[in-house]
Amino acid sequence: MGKKKTGWPFQDGFLNDGAQEIHLFTDYRWNDGSVSRRWHVDREDFDADLAILRPFSLTPGDRSDQ
Repeated sequence: MGKKKTGWPFQDGFLNDGAQEIHLFTDYRWNDGSVSRRWHVDREDFDADLAILRPFSLTPGDRSDQ
């Protein structure tokens, strides 16, 4: 049996359309070194290149996600 694959979120993508902020996606880094993106909206409706990226941390007291 191999090592279990686990992932941690490391950044979120948001889009501010002037009236509201839309959470587009969360990027995850896996323990095998790969990265994946989980979309929270239909990816065909939004351009990820326009997203504002915010770092995400699971460490308590780390203000990088604030």
